[in-house]
Amino acid sequence: MKDTAGFDYERTDINTTGIGWIALGLGLFVIATPLSMPLVFPQTMAHRTPSAPPALSADAPQLEITPQRDLQHLRRGDDELAQSYGWTDRGRGVVRIPIARAMELLAQKGLPAWPSP
Repeated sequence: MKDTAGFDYERTDINTTGIGWIALGLGLFVIATPLSMPLVFPQTMAHRTPSAPPALSADAPQLEITPQRDLQHLRRGDDELAQSYGWTDRGRGVVRIPIARAMELLAQKGLPAWPSP
């Protein structure tokens, strides 16, 4: 059995000198980094005026003045498209038919047979 008289703790647990050097290096890095930025990026520090116009502020969002009227106009246009005949792609022969007529045709002819997997 080893004699450890005179020591009330283990002296090899931690290297306090190494931790001190690491803390000192980290502190110097934290201080030196912002101080070195003008040397690393001189063109950024010299350029004070923005080249682009300032962005719109978020204080006042661009709102619609008459949202109800705009929504009615949009829905009226959609209803006109859904209830009228017209060409979707004349070159390929694709037409648009009213929804009611499409439902009648579907009820008469049924869906095409699904391919089996």
